Amino acid sequence: MFKKPIATLKSFSPLRSSDKRRFQNEIYEAYPALKALKIQEQEQINQQNQQDQQPEAPSDTLEATIPAPAALFPDTVKVAKFVSHCKQPGTVYVADNNPLWFKTIDGPPIPTVYSMWQFPTMLPTLYTWGPVIEKLMEGADLMIPGLVGEVPVLQQGDLVAITIRGYKYPLAIGTMALPSADIKVRSGMKGKAVLILHVYHDSLWSMGDKTEPPALSTAEAQEDADTIDPSQALEATPTKEPAAPKKEVARKAYSVQEIDDILKEALVQGLLYKLTKEKAIDILPISTSSLYTAYILPSRPRGMDPDVDIKKSSWKKVQKFIKAMEKLGMLKVKEQRGESNVTSINWSHESFKGVERYKTIEIHPVETSASNNAQEEASGGSGTVQVIDYYKPHQAGTIALFEAVKRSKNDYYNLQQVRQVVLDYIQQEKLIHPSNPKKIKIDAVLTDAILNKDEYNTVDHLGRDQIIQRLVAKLQPFHNVIVPNKEGVMKKGAPKSIEIVQEVRQGRKTMTKVSGMETFGVDIDDLCKELTKLCASSATSNAIVGTSPKAPLYEVLVQGPQIKHVSELLLRKGIPKKFIMVHDKTAKKGKK
Repeated sequence: MFKKPIATLKSFSPLRSSDKRRFQNEIYEAYPALKALKIQEQEQINQQNQQDQQPEAPSDTLEATIPAPAALFPDTVKVAKFVSHCKQPGTVYVADNNPLWFKTIDGPPIPTVYSMWQFPTMLPTLYTWGPVIEKLMEGADLMIPGLVGEVPVLQQGDLVAITIRGYKYPLAIGTMALPSADIKVRSGMKGKAVLILHVYHDSLWSMGDKTEPPALSTAEAQEDADTIDPSQALEATPTKEPAAPKKEVARKAYSVQEIDDILKEALVQGLLYKLTKEKAIDILPISTSSLYTAYILPSRPRGMDPDVDIKKSSWKKVQKFIKAMEKLGMLKVKEQRGESNVTSINWSHESFKGVERYKTIEIHPVETSASNNAQEEASGGSGTVQVIDYYKPHQAGTIALFEAVKRSKNDYYNLQQVRQVVLDYIQQEKLIHPSNPKKIKIDAVLTDAILNKDEYNTVDHLGRDQIIQRLVAKLQPFHNVIVPNKEGVMKKGAPKSIEIVQEVRQGRKTMTKVSGMETFGVDIDDLCKELTKLCASSATSNAIVGTSPKAPLYEVLVQGPQIKHVSELLLRKGIPKKFIMVHDKTAKKGKK
């Protein structure tokens, strides 16, 4: 439900007391264990009131060992309505910057992973392997071969939590696809066991402070001695056809020409169905080495010898291969600081016409292009302007960190990719503190990358999120504004907002001034026409003094106090609300 960003999210507002009581009653009705804990909490408070003269008491109380329901529904909770990427409406409840609950229409309150980490036994739990959790994070449902251990008595549609065997904190939440009585674990039975609603690392989790679950780094997936092959559990990836039985394939001796043809086909497959024209806007430019490892090698035909690679081709090197493809007119390459980067793809090239998707080494199911288009339309991105933040290492310390995990210093990275760089480096150098897994040792590379000079001799350990926040602050910011039906352009710095200024001009005449529309692809002439009709007033545009004559910036002047109409029109055009800044200079002092 949240594997892609939420399409529409209304403004958050505090709950009224009556709505808060009603929602708390819904929670207690759906989760009786919380109601029992609430009673215990109240009894404890009464006991503490009687013993308020004993200051040492709270250290080993129930509240110190078991989180109270108040922590799952604090007084500061706020609510907002949303529409998911799959057009499903719902409501999300947030407190202290973390989403704690969400609801769908006519459904019960559903806890997020942030709530489940405070009270892990709120839902019945199913167990699986670590690699399966990674598949769930990619948007898959949990398949029957992915289950480990006994399954509690459950009915179809019941809410369940999912985690790794031997680890108590839930990492995903979903509903049973069928009754547990119909599930035979380790019997070779296939099919979906749980339909995933929310999983750690999805867009709902990203709305919060992005904390990690407690001691996740020390969790180990335990397997029974007679369990099935864990590779079968990876059928958790959603498929439209059952996986074919594995067959022994005799190794074939490929000629140089055959290897050349395979790599060409893999390039076309990788660009069309893995990179895709839509995603290329965000990803390009990309280094030739990254294009080869991330998109070409995984797109080789399934069933072939995986040792077939560039070294056995006529080109011998990736750079020569990409240069040859450039000469054919498929793409364009630019040399930047001694490294080749693919800057654009010629999607109209003959090589991309009439190409059907085949099974690859990485992707097992063959999906039609029509289904892919439908999934893209369901993402909620149509008609909405997207602003994506990117970062790039540009100082010696940050460059050394990225290169240590074999990431190019010339690429652009979104926040999730920056986070992955940090996690990969921590794992590679084994920097987790042996007695406190939440703390990370700051070695020489991290010292140069994230610490200030006055901290070199004082800071030895930091949390993961602290390291990531510090690293982001040291990186060079960029942003990409993606306007529907137009190519995105990578720009340096943070994106500028549209400004709406309402002020008094020429004595007592109120005017509303709008500027900054060019960043979001808004046509100035069309905007003036629409505002003239919407506001029943004059709307004109003028070039802003001091801007370049070759690429002038404009401001639109609308007669009258039109903040509301202008704001609503910009929102309908898909401009994110956070990039619309309003200044009312006509408001009286003391009023907003």
